[in-house]
Amino acid sequence: MNLRVAPGAAEKLAQLKAGALFVKEETKKIALALDLVKSKQSEIDFIVWIAPAAFWARKTYWENIRKKAGCFRNKICSYSVESISISDNKYLQLYNLIDKYRTFCVIDDSITIKNTEAGRTKRLLAVRHKFKYRLILSSLPLAQGLIDLYSQLEFLDSKILRMNESQFSNMFLPFYEDCYKTWRRWSRPEDEKLLVQMMRPYVLTCDMAQNRHFKYIDNDFELTDVERRSYKYEKDFFLKNRTQVAFMEVVQSFQRMYTLSYNKIQALLILLKNITERKEKVIIYIRFLDEIIFFKESGFLNGFDFVECTGKSNKRQAVSAFTSGTDIMFCTYGVNQQDLDLSLCRNIIFFSQTFDYKSKAQVLGSFSGGKFKQDINIYNFWVKTGLEMIIRDNLTRKANVLSHVCRIISQKEINRL
Repeated sequence: MNLRVAPGAAEKLAQLKAGALFVKEETKKIALALDLVKSKQSEIDFIVWIAPAAFWARKTYWENIRKKAGCFRNKICSYSVESISISDNKYLQLYNLIDKYRTFCVIDDSITIKNTEAGRTKRLLAVRHKFKYRLILSSLPLAQGLIDLYSQLEFLDSKILRMNESQFSNMFLPFYEDCYKTWRRWSRPEDEKLLVQMMRPYVLTCDMAQNRHFKYIDNDFELTDVERRSYKYEKDFFLKNRTQVAFMEVVQSFQRMYTLSYNKIQALLILLKNITERKEKVIIYIRFLDEIIFFKESGFLNGFDFVECTGKSNKRQAVSAFTSGTDIMFCTYGVNQQDLDLSLCRNIIFFSQTFDYKSKAQVLGSFSGGKFKQDINIYNFWVKTGLEMIIRDNLTRKANVLSHVCRIISQKEINRL
């Protein structure tokens, strides 16, 4: 059988009963997974395919699986990762299936089981030994740092790490004091290399190369004098008489104070004018629905047609309008864009920033694939506040960890084994 994974992958899978495919392009990822499933079809009765509900909501996702599965597609039992957590009936159905039959478990977007406190993770770890084979797929193996790999590796085989989560953190994520005088856990290059050495036998292929050339343009904006005074007043009022605050509550409150600053809005208007004059499309990512409401009601975007793709909008209608004629689309982070053909778009604007590196990385990952022929402009808007500096530093560190880990488990490195 001519497998399109690393040489010896089927043999490794036969020996270890588990493996990981880290592949950016979805179509290729599915094809590689099903190649490995086919190599073991004589040993299994059913394939349990687990993926986020947002994946199953895309018609092309299930069609792609069925097409690649061929004659044994009727043996695939599909589950959303969310249903395993929230539905006792679904979980019991899964348990009865894997208890009675020989099953090959595939978890797509395995980063969704990174949280050891989540019900989905606890339930899947509890039954992992009942699967004859276990395969995790991911276009983004980690987003917050090495800790994201802990549960994924535990699902594959508890013998990889032989430690609990606290021991893992103490070994691979030492504390350090940053310039903001707070203690944080960040891995060092030597920590990342050691973890990759431990997990490498289970990595059957790694193809994280970006098929597009991204041109990053950072735009930094000062608050006006009035905005700076207002921001300080609101911040002081928020913190008054508080001895303790939840960090993310601070982020939500403080970021809302400056996200619609004057200089930032003016720069957006100029940029949109330039993009539309080039007859190109652009997607603008925002954190808060308040931002869209402001642009709709203030009149700042008069003269520009735009659609919105949020959790509260008709996403199919928005995507249809963007595809057929409208050149500007506002999106909230993490929204399912219902099979949007991103080959039409050459510009991405991150208008307001987020700590959630996974959301930003998945946006860029959507531009993988051979159908994309042109370069993509990535515009990052930054406001010069202390909070924005923390977000920027945090995202840079996460990107560097991901890049280093992917580089040292690349296909070239695997082929040297």
